[in-house]
Amino acid sequence: MLFHAWSGKPSISSAAIGGVSVLAVNTLSSTVDWRAEKATGTHTGTVRVSSGDLVMHCGLLYSGTVTLDMSSLTVADLSSPDKQKLENNLRSDYFFDTGKFPEAQLAITSVNHNSEKVLHFVTILANLTIRGITKQITFTADVARSTINDFAAEANIVVNRCDWNIATGNLFYNKLIYKDIRLHVQLQASRPEPKVS
Repeated sequence: MLFHAWSGKPSISSAAIGGVSVLAVNTLSSTVDWRAEKATGTHTGTVRVSSGDLVMHCGLLYSGTVTLDMSSLTVADLSSPDKQKLENNLRSDYFFDTGKFPEAQLAITSVNHNSEKVLHFVTILANLTIRGITKQITFTADVARSTINDFAAEANIVVNRCDWNIATGNLFYNKLIYKDIRLHVQLQASRPEPKVS
């Protein structure tokens, strides 16, 4: 599935000569922080990265998928009981409906490396799926490490919640909450350790 955009038929063994390798996303060191604003203030929080794989070609990011556990969505700027109240609200069908859609996924379809050697920035085209709705997004990532064995980058992504029907079914929420949701993503991945038989 990860090789859907590749024009040829790469093999994992070609990584030995700097060809194609598949890295596993480190779910403990990778983070997603969110920020949403409304007429009366701002809320911030986190959502957990549950899995992911990145395809590298000659040490450069080529494609991949990152999956988020939407039931792990937390609020960072409030304390109990307001914290739990907002978290439960965000998990409800008014917002992310995590009972029906427990995961969100970012599928990288292409990467433009034109400016990477100078500025370490790459432009990424991806399909973002939330609430079962898939939309194409484009964003810039700042790459800190990129080899056939290791990858680290961060990105600021802005999405319009209306594109995924988030808080659009409630007239009060839709009017009160601004459309932009800001995500700060820090992603780390590395070659999986060989399995011992």
